[in-house]
Amino acid sequence: MGLDVLHGKRLVGGLKERAVCALVYNLVRVVMLAAAQRQPVPLERISCIDALRWLSTARPGEPLPPLVVNPHRPGRVEPRAVKRRPKPYPLLTKPRREARKVLIQQGTGA
Repeated sequence: MGLDVLHGKRLVGGLKERAVCALVYNLVRVVMLAAAQRQPVPLERISCIDALRWLSTARPGEPLPPLVVNPHRPGRVEPRAVKRRPKPYPLLTKPRREARKVLIQQGTGA
């Protein structure tokens, strides 16, 4: 849900982002539970992405449509791994001003 990077500059901002993310996550799960009860399937088979998309486009009072039911795949195991390509630059581990001085001393300037 996009929590790999927090955008708040202060502690309060980061806490607000986490609180809103927790609220949205719980709302998505409630919608998934309602859909699973209406369509007699286990909760795990209801698409989380479909529930999130419906929530982002639903108008007040709009009834919950049938959500996508993921196929039953017994024995399926998928590895938990990061597919995103890491950034080609090292982490900035010291103040930017100091790092800039080192670059200027090296003559790269970039």
